[in-house]
Amino acid sequence: MNLRLLPWAAMALLVMVLAVRSALPTNVVAVPAGASGSETAAGGPEIRLGPVDVRELHDDGSWNRLDADGAVYGYANRTVSAWGVTVFLGEGAPFAGTTVRAPRAAWDLDGKTIGLPEGCRIAREGGWTGELSSATLDLAGSVLRVPGPARIEGPGVSVQGKNLAWEWVEGKITMESTTSRLSPVKNPGRKG
Repeated sequence: MNLRLLPWAAMALLVMVLAVRSALPTNVVAVPAGASGSETAAGGPEIRLGPVDVRELHDDGSWNRLDADGAVYGYANRTVSAWGVTVFLGEGAPFAGTTVRAPRAAWDLDGKTIGLPEGCRIAREGGWTGELSSATLDLAGSVLRVPGPARIEGPGVSVQGKNLAWEWVEGKITMESTTSRLSPVKNPGRKG
Protein backbone atom coordinates (compact mmCIF):
# COMPACT_ATOMS: atom_id res chain seq x y z
CA MET A 1 0.00 0.00 0.00
CA ASN A 2 1.20 3.46 -0.78
CA LEU A 3 2.20 5.41 2.37
CA ARG A 4 0.27 8.48 1.16
CA LEU A 5 -3.01 6.51 1.27
CA LEU A 6 -2.60 5.35 4.91
CA PRO A 7 -4.26 8.45 6.52
CA TRP A 8 -7.20 8.17 4.08
CA ALA A 9 -7.64 4.48 4.84
CA ALA A 10 -7.58 5.19 8.60
CA MET A 11 -10.22 7.91 8.17
CA ALA A 12 -12.43 5.59 6.09
CA LEU A 13 -12.14 2.89 8.78
CA LEU A 14 -13.11 5.39 11.49
CA VAL A 15 -16.17 6.54 9.51
CA MET A 16 -17.24 2.92 8.94
CA VAL A 17 -16.88 2.05 12.66
CA LEU A 18 -18.93 5.11 13.67
CA ALA A 19 -21.63 4.30 11.10
CA VAL A 20 -21.95 0.70 12.30
CA ARG A 21 -21.93 1.75 15.96
CA SER A 22 -24.69 4.35 15.45
CA ALA A 23 -26.84 1.76 13.66
CA LEU A 24 -26.73 -0.65 16.63
CA PRO A 25 -29.63 -0.37 19.11
CA THR A 26 -28.90 0.87 22.62
CA ASN A 27 -30.89 1.24 25.82
CA VAL A 28 -28.73 3.91 27.40
CA VAL A 29 -30.50 7.06 28.64
CA ALA A 30 -28.61 10.08 29.90
CA VAL A 31 -29.85 11.14 33.35
CA PRO A 32 -28.99 14.53 34.84
CA ALA A 33 -27.06 14.57 38.11
CA GLY A 34 -29.37 14.49 41.10
CA ALA A 35 -32.36 13.06 39.22
CA SER A 36 -34.30 10.52 41.26
CA GLY A 37 -34.97 8.28 38.26
CA SER A 38 -38.38 7.30 39.65
CA GLU A 39 -40.30 9.12 36.91
CA THR A 40 -40.79 7.53 33.51
CA ALA A 41 -42.49 8.61 30.32
CA ALA A 42 -44.81 5.55 30.33
CA GLY A 43 -43.09 3.92 27.40
CA GLY A 44 -41.56 5.33 24.27
CA PRO A 45 -38.71 7.77 23.87
CA GLU A 46 -38.09 10.18 26.71
CA ILE A 47 -35.94 13.15 27.55
CA ARG A 48 -34.82 13.49 31.17
CA LEU A 49 -34.38 17.04 32.41
CA GLY A 50 -32.91 18.67 35.51
CA PRO A 51 -34.64 21.78 36.81
CA VAL A 52 -37.39 22.66 34.35
CA ASP A 53 -39.71 25.57 33.50
CA VAL A 54 -42.59 24.67 31.13
CA ARG A 55 -44.95 27.40 29.90
CA GLU A 56 -48.25 27.19 28.09
CA LEU A 57 -48.73 30.49 26.24
CA HIS A 58 -52.18 31.85 25.36
CA ASP A 59 -53.30 34.23 22.61
CA ASP A 60 -54.35 36.85 25.18
CA GLY A 61 -50.77 37.10 26.50
CA SER A 62 -51.36 35.05 29.67
CA TRP A 63 -49.67 31.74 30.44
CA ASN A 64 -49.63 28.79 32.82
CA ARG A 65 -46.20 27.79 34.12
CA LEU A 66 -44.89 24.59 35.70
CA ASP A 67 -41.55 24.72 37.54
CA ALA A 68 -40.01 21.47 38.77
CA ASP A 69 -36.85 20.14 40.38
CA GLY A 70 -36.66 17.52 37.62
CA ALA A 71 -38.83 16.10 34.85
CA VAL A 72 -39.19 13.47 32.15
CA TYR A 73 -40.61 14.55 28.78
CA GLY A 74 -42.39 11.68 27.00
CA TYR A 75 -41.81 12.49 23.34
CA ALA A 76 -44.32 10.03 21.85
CA ASN A 77 -47.20 10.66 24.27
CA ARG A 78 -46.45 14.41 24.79
CA THR A 79 -46.42 14.37 28.59
CA VAL A 80 -44.18 15.94 31.19
CA SER A 81 -43.87 13.95 34.44
CA ALA A 82 -42.19 16.00 37.14
CA TRP A 83 -41.23 16.05 40.82
CA GLY A 84 -40.86 18.97 43.24
CA VAL A 85 -43.54 20.87 41.31
CA THR A 86 -44.89 24.43 41.48
CA VAL A 87 -47.65 25.46 39.05
CA PHE A 88 -48.47 29.13 38.49
CA LEU A 89 -51.96 29.57 36.98
CA GLY A 90 -52.95 32.41 34.68
CA GLU A 91 -49.79 34.48 34.92
CA GLY A 92 -50.29 37.72 33.00
CA ALA A 93 -54.11 37.42 33.23
CA PRO A 94 -56.63 39.28 35.42
CA PHE A 95 -57.09 36.12 37.58
CA ALA A 96 -53.35 35.59 38.17
CA GLY A 97 -52.02 34.88 41.63
CA THR A 98 -52.75 31.18 42.13
CA THR A 99 -49.90 28.84 43.05
CA VAL A 100 -50.13 25.05 43.31
CA ARG A 101 -47.32 23.04 44.97
CA ALA A 102 -47.14 19.25 44.71
CA PRO A 103 -44.58 16.47 45.20
CA ARG A 104 -45.38 15.03 41.74
CA ALA A 105 -47.29 16.09 38.63
CA ALA A 106 -48.02 14.80 35.11
CA TRP A 107 -48.81 17.42 32.43
CA ASP A 108 -50.63 16.04 29.38
CA LEU A 109 -49.71 18.64 26.77
CA ASP A 110 -52.36 17.47 24.26
CA GLY A 111 -55.19 17.00 26.79
CA LYS A 112 -54.25 20.23 28.56
CA THR A 113 -54.48 18.68 32.03
CA ILE A 114 -52.07 18.43 34.94
CA GLY A 115 -52.58 15.41 37.20
CA LEU A 116 -51.45 15.76 40.83
CA PRO A 117 -51.59 12.13 42.05
CA GLU A 118 -50.11 12.75 45.52
CA GLY A 119 -52.27 15.78 46.32
CA CYS A 120 -51.19 19.41 46.57
CA ARG A 121 -51.20 22.67 48.49
CA ILE A 122 -52.77 25.65 46.82
CA ALA A 123 -52.46 29.36 47.62
CA ARG A 124 -54.35 32.29 46.13
CA GLU A 125 -53.80 36.01 46.52
CA GLY A 126 -56.07 37.42 49.18
CA GLY A 127 -55.28 34.76 51.78
CA TRP A 128 -56.99 31.69 50.29
CA THR A 129 -55.19 28.35 50.83
CA GLY A 130 -56.04 24.70 50.40
CA GLU A 131 -54.88 21.18 51.28
CA LEU A 132 -56.10 18.84 48.56
CA SER A 133 -55.91 15.12 47.95
CA SER A 134 -55.23 13.74 44.46
CA ALA A 135 -56.34 16.40 41.98
CA THR A 136 -56.53 17.30 38.29
CA LEU A 137 -56.03 20.77 36.82
CA ASP A 138 -58.06 21.11 33.61
CA LEU A 139 -56.23 23.99 31.93
CA ALA A 140 -58.60 24.19 28.94
CA GLY A 141 -61.67 24.46 31.20
CA SER A 142 -59.91 26.45 33.96
CA VAL A 143 -61.13 23.97 36.59
CA LEU A 144 -59.36 22.25 39.48
CA ARG A 145 -61.09 18.96 40.36
CA VAL A 146 -60.50 16.99 43.56
CA PRO A 147 -62.64 13.82 43.82
CA GLY A 148 -61.38 13.02 47.33
CA PRO A 149 -61.09 15.05 50.54
CA ALA A 150 -60.24 18.75 50.40
CA ARG A 151 -59.85 21.61 52.85
CA ILE A 152 -59.84 25.27 51.87
CA GLU A 153 -59.42 28.33 54.04
CA GLY A 154 -59.89 31.99 53.36
CA PRO A 155 -60.36 35.20 55.30
CA GLY A 156 -62.89 34.25 57.99
CA VAL A 157 -63.90 30.84 56.63
CA SER A 158 -62.65 27.24 56.69
CA VAL A 159 -64.42 24.50 54.69
CA GLN A 160 -63.79 20.76 54.50
CA GLY A 161 -65.51 18.32 52.17
CA LYS A 162 -65.05 16.15 49.12
CA ASN A 163 -65.50 16.36 45.36
CA LEU A 164 -64.17 19.91 45.04
CA ALA A 165 -64.52 21.76 41.72
CA TRP A 166 -62.91 25.20 41.55
CA GLU A 167 -63.42 27.30 38.42
CA TRP A 168 -60.67 29.86 38.98
CA VAL A 169 -61.60 32.27 36.16
CA GLU A 170 -65.26 32.39 37.27
CA GLY A 171 -64.33 32.50 40.97
CA LYS A 172 -66.76 29.64 41.69
CA ILE A 173 -66.13 26.77 44.15
CA THR A 174 -68.41 23.76 44.67
CA MET A 175 -67.92 20.92 47.15
CA GLU A 176 -70.01 18.04 48.59
CA SER A 177 -70.39 16.91 52.23
CA THR A 178 -69.07 20.17 53.59
CA THR A 179 -68.28 21.17 57.13
CA SER A 180 -67.72 24.90 57.60
CA ARG A 181 -66.29 27.15 60.27
CA LEU A 182 -66.79 30.91 60.16
CA SER A 183 -64.56 33.35 62.03
CA PRO A 184 -65.06 37.09 62.42
CA VAL A 185 -62.69 39.09 60.20
CA LYS A 186 -62.40 42.64 58.90
CA ASN A 187 -63.39 43.13 55.24
CA PRO A 188 -63.70 39.49 54.11
CA GLY A 189 -63.71 40.36 50.34
CA ARG A 190 -64.26 37.67 47.68
CA LYS A 191 -61.35 36.96 45.28
CA GLY A 192 -62.04 33.55 43.76
